[in-house]
Order: sequence, then C-alpha cells, then structure tokens
Amino acid sequence: MLKRFIPAAVAAASLAGLAFASPASAEALSSYKAYGCAAGDFCVYSTEVISEGTKISIGRGEDWGPVSVASSPYKGVRSFFNNGVVATYDHVLVSYVYSNGAAYSKCIHRAEDGDLGAGHETVDSPVTVTRIQWRKENCAA
Repeated sequence: MLKRFIPAAVAAASLAGLAFASPASAEALSSYKAYGCAAGDFCVYSTEVISEGTKISIGRGEDWGPVSVASSPYKGVRSFFNNGVVATYDHVLVSYVYSNGAAYSKCIHRAEDGDLGAGHETVDSPVTVTRIQWRKENCAA
C-alpha cells in the first residue's frame, strides 16, 4: 500500500508547486520557444516567415557587437524576433547593413502574450547584423 502512496504523493506535490508559480514564470513558460526562440532571447531568421527551421542564431539578453560586416556571423537576415521578458531590458536596437553598404538601425519591441507579432520585424532584402543592444522601455532611452 505504501508503494502506491509515495508516487501519488510526489505527483500531487509537483502539481501543487505549479499552482503557486509566479505570473512572471507563467509568462516565460507560455512564450518559451516561440518560433524556435526561447523566452528572453533575440533571434534572427533567414526568411520573412519565422520558424525554428529558418532561425539563424540568437542573442541571449546581452549586448553584442559592434562588429564589421565581414566578421558578423549574422548574415542573410530577413526577420528579427524579440522574445524578451517583462521587467527587464525588453526592447532591442538592432543595427544592420544591406549589401550596398547602407546601414540602418531598427527598434524591436518585445513579443507580448496574445500578440507575438509585436516582437516580429522584417527587412525588404537580406542584411548583415552588426550590433544588438538591449534597451529598457524604448530604444530612445
């Protein structure tokens, strides 16, 4: 009888722990791995349609670059996705260069529960990413 009780008690305790999860952790779980991009990450993609299969690479919540076009590992980028989390540096200022040498920057707001599209931005032709900067609240700050 005791052998049957122990696994059931462990399972019940595990489920009880989930009931007390904080809203922040619940949000992180709900947005975890959207389009192959883990919660808290900034991901770049090779097409306008973003998916795990078109993901090129990620920035894990820290600033990256600046680097030259030649040394950047983020080439052929067509889409950006900011899966940042609330109450952190949740906007990304991404700098990139087109093949003709024209350089631009774009502010990417984080994806929100119920509106993952808020974190998705595209460019009209492939670019090379030269810098990723995480910002708090907006890119002007």
